[in-house]
Amino acid sequence: MATVAPRLLGPADHGERMSLEEFEQADVEPGYLYELARGVLEVSEVPDEFPHGMLVYWFYRLLGRFDDANPGLIQRFGGGSEYRLVIPALESGRHPDIAVTLKGAPKNVRGRRPPALAIEIVSPGRDAHDRDYKAKREEHLAYGMSEYWIVDPYERRVIVLLRDGGVWVERVFTKPEDSASGLVLPGLVAPLAELWKIGEER
Repeated sequence: MATVAPRLLGPADHGERMSLEEFEQADVEPGYLYELARGVLEVSEVPDEFPHGMLVYWFYRLLGRFDDANPGLIQRFGGGSEYRLVIPALESGRHPDIAVTLKGAPKNVRGRRPPALAIEIVSPGRDAHDRDYKAKREEHLAYGMSEYWIVDPYERRVIVLLRDGGVWVERVFTKPEDSASGLVLPGLVAPLAELWKIGEER
């Protein structure tokens, strides 16, 4: 029996309906981000270096310093190329900007240790705003994430969502003197003044 080659996806396929199985098996044209949202393919440009890339880099450095100071807590952390969140109940497949897996986390049905914390840096535009504030808020909860940070350099706001059973409890940080924090990584703090300064540097 002949084997059917995986489908090659590209930017022209944005908005097409497909199953989660089709999405997972597909090959992709490089240079774009591919996510499945409720059975609809989303193809977007790789985010710009400023401020998105600089803020991702800043969080990587923050997490690295935290890991050095608190050995034995973090299993690993990474970005979209290291993590794919598969959410069968919503026919979604997401690549968070940053995710953190804790040591000792039990493996899921796919044989992987799922992350407990996701961080998304909001990109410009209404679609990107709605994706991080609305769609991913629901999807990260359905996935089983313990904590979800929305870092918005345009509205100068960080929202930390903490799981409480089947709902999120919000912590909102907006003041320049605020330091965002959660519960998954006790002692990890993100000073807003430093965040926005990094996001503005070119």
